[in-house]
Amino acid sequence: MKKSEIVNAVAELVSDKSGEMRALINRWTNVVLDDIASRGLLKSLMREERAVMVADQRNYDLKNDTDHVLRVFVPAYGNAEGMLQKKTADEFLALQFIDGFETTGRPYCFNLFGPNMLRLHPIPNLENAPVTPTDLQRLYLHKYKDIAHLAETDEITEIKGKHTPLLIHGAYAFGAKFDSIMDAGNSLEQYERGIKRLFFDENLDFQRAKQVQHRELG
Repeated sequence: MKKSEIVNAVAELVSDKSGEMRALINRWTNVVLDDIASRGLLKSLMREERAVMVADQRNYDLKNDTDHVLRVFVPAYGNAEGMLQKKTADEFLALQFIDGFETTGRPYCFNLFGPNMLRLHPIPNLENAPVTPTDLQRLYLHKYKDIAHLAETDEITEIKGKHTPLLIHGAYAFGAKFDSIMDAGNSLEQYERGIKRLFFDENLDFQRAKQVQHRELG
């Protein structure tokens, strides 16, 4: 479903399609989708980005629509070294003390600093960050896109028409209750039931052959 279709479904239920109500519903929908995404159920929000590393440059800005970084890698480094290790701020600082704050070479780890900065260690040198890199020499990033940056026309492939009640109950539970628009009732309970159904749908293997109970003949 498109995000606009989700908003329309909730607006139909509350019988209010005014601009003010749609703005409220849009905010509620963001909260609901963010909760579903945090459970790892919205793979369609995953994005792959590539960046050119610059020799002697440690810090790289992430796009504003970045919600969660899953992995960072450089294919040209090979399977063992190409996947950069994620480090906490303390671990990253400790490595800088050990290796040297101005040490250059082939990056083997990264750290997310502040709201939108990715830091590499060691600092890439010219050999590992050429001026005109091939595609495989670029820095790859797998991430989840921030729900707040979704357009109403964006497609969320995991959400089907049958999941509309899940989104409506979520909008009631997380939105209407806190904005004092209406009584949320048992919406949270209904929402959690819908989450279980969505999880089942996402993990159902339709390609797997169905098991047929063996029956003796004769």
